[in-house]
Amino acid sequence: MTLEWGYKRAFLRCALLFVVGTTLQLAIGDIDTSWLRHPWGLILAVNYLYLLVVAYVLRDRWRWLRQLGDDKACLSSLAAFGVMVIIFGLTRQDPAREGWVGAMGFSRMTSSWPFNLLLFYFTTTLGVRVVSDIHHLRQRRMATVLTHLAVFVLLVVGMFGSGDTVRCMVTARVGVPVNAGRDDAGHTVTLPFAMTLDDFSIEEYPSKLYLLDTRRESSSREFLSVEADGAEAVIDGWRICAEHSVDMAGHIPGESDWRAMKHVGAAPAVYVTAERVATGERFSGWVSCGSHIFEPSYLMLPDGMAVAMPRREAKRYLSRVDIMEEDGVRRDVEIEVNHPARVGSWRIYQVGYDTSKGRWSDTSVLECIRDPWYGAAHVALWMLLAAGVVMFVTAGGRRIGGKEVKR
Repeated sequence: MTLEWGYKRAFLRCALLFVVGTTLQLAIGDIDTSWLRHPWGLILAVNYLYLLVVAYVLRDRWRWLRQLGDDKACLSSLAAFGVMVIIFGLTRQDPAREGWVGAMGFSRMTSSWPFNLLLFYFTTTLGVRVVSDIHHLRQRRMATVLTHLAVFVLLVVGMFGSGDTVRCMVTARVGVPVNAGRDDAGHTVTLPFAMTLDDFSIEEYPSKLYLLDTRRESSSREFLSVEADGAEAVIDGWRICAEHSVDMAGHIPGESDWRAMKHVGAAPAVYVTAERVATGERFSGWVSCGSHIFEPSYLMLPDGMAVAMPRREAKRYLSRVDIMEEDGVRRDVEIEVNHPARVGSWRIYQVGYDTSKGRWSDTSVLECIRDPWYGAAHVALWMLLAAGVVMFVTAGGRRIGGKEVKR
């Protein structure tokens, strides 16, 4: 199947934009979007929307304006931008990366010329199509209009609102108020509120036992999950049985036995029996991952093998934080992964903790983000949801005046 000349010309325009973007990238480097702060981002966005309306109104006077919003331009720009997004997803984003990948800007995609030119072109073609959809609203499927409009709003917010986004990392310690963080460049960002970490808690997965080859410094793929006493599994010719497990344990220096201990730094410990399936040899002893206070323990086996327990993985962790706002209002909030707290236009996300202390961590790492354009993006996402509902209800079309209209 041969491609029509109109589509060939549309894809050639995208290729030309990529070449121009690559040339600019090699000549002058990355795009600096730091100046797109309030009010300049909003001013540019308003003028951009006005120019889209003007381009649609004057489309009959100039052919290139008429071609800007046709199917060929929309599909070719979508395909070209989709290729850039795929490259974005497959390339590790590292500003310090060198070589041709770094020179082309692929390791700093969001600030590279090729990516942003194709993004701007796709957004423009989509914007003209949105103006056309609104102008001929009665002749369009509502699901199509909502989808086009929602995607367009998200793209406009991403382009013109990027300079207004402020994000910083805050390290909060129990009982210590903090009202500042650091951004990616290491600059101090003062927050309009103060946070005090009251408590940090972790829910962990059950302990896992692996067979460790100390000579090759490698571990088995299979493992035994110690969900209850008596759990056992055969791993690489050894039958591993968890005879007795203690969730919080410790041991006196010089002794190998672990005993129950409710104390800061207590670690999970399991009394393990390992039997070689081929010969029946049996070995027993305590195994523990240790903590920032206690050293880990291993059950040593013949031929350089050992039963080991890595640090338990966090299943869920949250921070209980006391927030003091500028107007003196205080409130207690719980912050966990995917459940941020909101303070005015700021959102506070749980991103980490002191992994060396694990469950005993008295430090929580929080990310504070302020995005004034978040409301518009939120509305756009709801519009996408509404488009899906309308598409499901209408089953691909809607009737106007007794006739089914599809497009």
